Amino acid sequence: AQGLTRGALADDDHPSPQPTKQAVLLIHGIGEQRPMSTLWRLVELVWLKAPGRSPELDRKVYSEPDEISGVFELRRLSTNANADGKRTDFFEYYWAHLMSGNELADVLGWLSELALRPRSRVPPTLHKAWFALRVMLVALTVFLGFLFMSVFASGIAGLDHTIWVTILALLVLVGIVIYLDKAFISPVLGDAARYLRPDPKNIACRQDIRARGVEVLSALHASGKYDRILVVGHSLGGVIAYEIVCHYWARVNREMVAPGLQQPLAAAERAGQALRADPEDQAALDRWRAAQSAFAEALRGHVDVTGKPLWLVTDLITMGSPLTHAETLLADDPDDFRLMKERRELATCPPFYEVFDGGVERFSYCRRLGAADDPAAEPRCPNNAAPFAAVRWTNLFFPMQGIMRGDLIGGPVRAAFGPGVEDISVRAPREGGWLPHMDYFELETGPHWGDPHWRDHREALRDAMALEQPMIWENAARRPARTGEAP
Repeated sequence: AQGLTRGALADDDHPSPQPTKQAVLLIHGIGEQRPMSTLWRLVELVWLKAPGRSPELDRKVYSEPDEISGVFELRRLSTNANADGKRTDFFEYYWAHLMSGNELADVLGWLSELALRPRSRVPPTLHKAWFALRVMLVALTVFLGFLFMSVFASGIAGLDHTIWVTILALLVLVGIVIYLDKAFISPVLGDAARYLRPDPKNIACRQDIRARGVEVLSALHASGKYDRILVVGHSLGGVIAYEIVCHYWARVNREMVAPGLQQPLAAAERAGQALRADPEDQAALDRWRAAQSAFAEALRGHVDVTGKPLWLVTDLITMGSPLTHAETLLADDPDDFRLMKERRELATCPPFYEVFDGGVERFSYCRRLGAADDPAAEPRCPNNAAPFAAVRWTNLFFPMQGIMRGDLIGGPVRAAFGPGVEDISVRAPREGGWLPHMDYFELETGPHWGDPHWRDHREALRDAMALEQPMIWENAARRPARTGEAP
């Protein structure tokens, strides 16, 4: 790509006294992905080929060693400064090597479990796919039954040629299944089947993927180089991104008790209540997003007792996320999904509000001994399932039409995770819109498919990441205050 440089020396390998850069952490989707391939596509899309605020800017990218992930296959892609002097470092959290040993039985067991669920336990977004899955399961069962009955009947009737034809058909079917298994089923669907299914044999790989993702996020905070972190996830990577943001928040939320955080936290609670009261009110949504940004800005100005920033993640961006089917993939049924949110096992946007004495609703609590149940006691900190009090969640998807057109895997997540999520319908970059799940990073497009009111997927992603909007970081370059100090 024009302006792309590999191996050049970046001019800020040593952190300055004040952070001067922002970091993007990309989490790839299912399949045996090649390290860095998705990251280069993202960098081309949102930086090298982006129109930007300064078209005359000579955009460059420097490929540097990745000192964060600890994986030698990965590189840090660092941009030159934009028109406002801001640079961006792009990292990839690569997890495919942690999901090895996928088997056909994992996928078949997972799909059978989904297909055998009663319709009442399947959300409307999956009704067509659920019905198609059931039809295929029944058709396969009937076909196999027919083959075995044919062999049995031919043996009784002494029709040797029929037996051999039937056996040949069975061998062809087995060969097709083996080919599909090696090419697609185990390496691609196997990732989803194992990650989304908490069977005992899957727990270890799920734990490794989440734990290492949290470590990468922690290392980015501790590096001292950044004043803003964006987490971007595609496909199953969107689920992983959501989870590591939530798990890292649960590690640090108890330290968010500084006096300077009390007012923006209370303002976020009020804005969230107004949005919950009228989820369709655009003004309420705008106030909620402003409150999220204000609380994120306040958190960015504080560090913990070790000197590490409390929280720098401002945005979660998901594309083609299976979280649209969370009621089925993360829970047993819609009631179980609702209980998981109420128990704070799943984070929502706005966060789930607990009811205190007198009917007062808040998602914060006081950490002073004996004051946790007092809704007016201070200082307060957000609960461990409230990352979206400070993190804006933007979700891009190609809307479905039927089963083959549009993205079956991804879709809107606002209905499942709260009215504070911004769902954006985007047009598929190829005519017809057939199976576009892998097209979110597509730079060159033919005739778009979709409603003209849907957004161009490239523009939507660039706007969501906002790498060149100075208001995102204009107040960030100041001395962080230690926990317990006012900023």
